[in-house]
Amino acid sequence: MIKYVMPKKLIIEEEREEGDYLYGRFSLSPLEKGFSITIGNSLRRVLLSSIMSLAITRIKIPDKFHEYDTIKGVKEDILEIIMNVKQIQLRKEIKLDEMVELKIDKTGPGIVTAADIKCPAGITVTNPEHKIATLNEDADFEMFLYAEMGKGYVPIVEFEEIDDIQMIPIDGIFSPVMRVNFRDEDVRVGKKTDYDKLILEIWTKKNITPKEALRASSNILIGHFEKIQENLPELTTFDMIFESPDKPDKIESEEDEEQIVNEAEVSEKESETESEVENEQVEEVEVEESGLEEEEEETQSGDEDISSLPIENLELSVRSLNCLKRDKVNTIGDLLNRPIQELLKIRNFGKKSLAEVNEKLKEKFDISLDI
Repeated sequence: MIKYVMPKKLIIEEEREEGDYLYGRFSLSPLEKGFSITIGNSLRRVLLSSIMSLAITRIKIPDKFHEYDTIKGVKEDILEIIMNVKQIQLRKEIKLDEMVELKIDKTGPGIVTAADIKCPAGITVTNPEHKIATLNEDADFEMFLYAEMGKGYVPIVEFEEIDDIQMIPIDGIFSPVMRVNFRDEDVRVGKKTDYDKLILEIWTKKNITPKEALRASSNILIGHFEKIQENLPELTTFDMIFESPDKPDKIESEEDEEQIVNEAEVSEKESETESEVENEQVEEVEVEESGLEEEEEETQSGDEDISSLPIENLELSVRSLNCLKRDKVNTIGDLLNRPIQELLKIRNFGKKSLAEVNEKLKEKFDISLDI
């Protein structure tokens, strides 16, 4: 039997603000030897190259046609203003499918900052104190800024041309992640001391938190791995056991594993109440199983055609659906025939996934598992 040590959860060790940037440090342990490098390097590359954000890619100043011009009453020339505009950090709270327009309209004397930008609903500036230009008493400064979604770094030559001679394109600096470090340390599991601990450090702009960036990068990798799994046959020649250091010989997933980021400060309280919670969960599962079996009998006798429907009809989340299909739960009948205790033993299928299944059954077919 092949056994792999699996980490219990990701720990947030530190979060803080550093000037215009946010910092987060995370740890993941225990891992099989070499896995910290594999996971850390994969996450680092995705974090630095593939996280999408909103950035300004064009500006328009009335009666100005190129970046080498100057503006009356403004200390900085247009080229300097563009350099300052590139450092503006924008955060979106809504879905964007097209370019959005922002505007600055200010009369001197004074300093133009990012706080002077008028944004549409759902768009905010996360570094409002950032300086853009300096105005004297003769200045009447007006500028339009155009932002769009993207990833990485996109030079001017790759943008589509717009039929407006006053539109000045600028390089798109989309990546919200500024820097990523990772290192591995040795950690002990039982008598063995050569397991890995991954320490991951992330610096981001203020338009995304390190936790959000890490979650997004994990989703990207998981999406690719799921596509690989979907097109490969099930393993039948050997079995694998994923064991947690504090729960050996069990194929089990933590309920909160569905959330990539967890609070580090609750670990001390969890250790004190862990045994009591496990006993209560066992009793609950036994009661739920008997209730489920009664519900299954009524459902199968009353409505045979529901059992033959594919599990996809429940419109579950990708995670829950893949967990069920991996364990050969292909129809609603297969699902109803499984006791709750067996469903909870499916890898990565915890109580949150079970609650989602119950909610969908109630919504679609008025069937309740009485969880």
